[in-house]
Amino acid sequence: MPFNRTIAIAAVLVGVAVVAGIAKPAFADPRDVSVGGVWITRITHDWAGVSAADRATEITRRITQVLSVPQLRQGTVVAVRQDGANALITVGDILVFMVTPADAEGEGSPMHVAKYWAALLGQGLTRALPGSAFYF
Repeated sequence: MPFNRTIAIAAVLVGVAVVAGIAKPAFADPRDVSVGGVWITRITHDWAGVSAADRATEITRRITQVLSVPQLRQGTVVAVRQDGANALITVGDILVFMVTPADAEGEGSPMHVAKYWAALLGQGLTRALPGSAFYF
């Protein structure tokens, strides 16, 4: 009898632990950038006195701007170009990202990282606006 009681208590405690672990909400990091269910990146470096979180907020605002421009709703090219040591990602005439050497640290050059982020941005914009096609 004591053995059965110990097993029952252990089972209840394991069940409570599992439920407690599952019940925790998942919070997105304010530095995360995503669109259309596609996670693009997490901005981890400040730039020119702007915090990483504020940079991510500005990028998200620019993505929203892209989604709001009627001329871009059918899709367009997501372009990447070099700008000194940085790489710029644009959609139409809207600058969406600037990838700095610090952003690319450990991942390659800013151009390499920008091309990867641009491809993800194109996928996310296409998913966010069904019937559109954003090409990289």
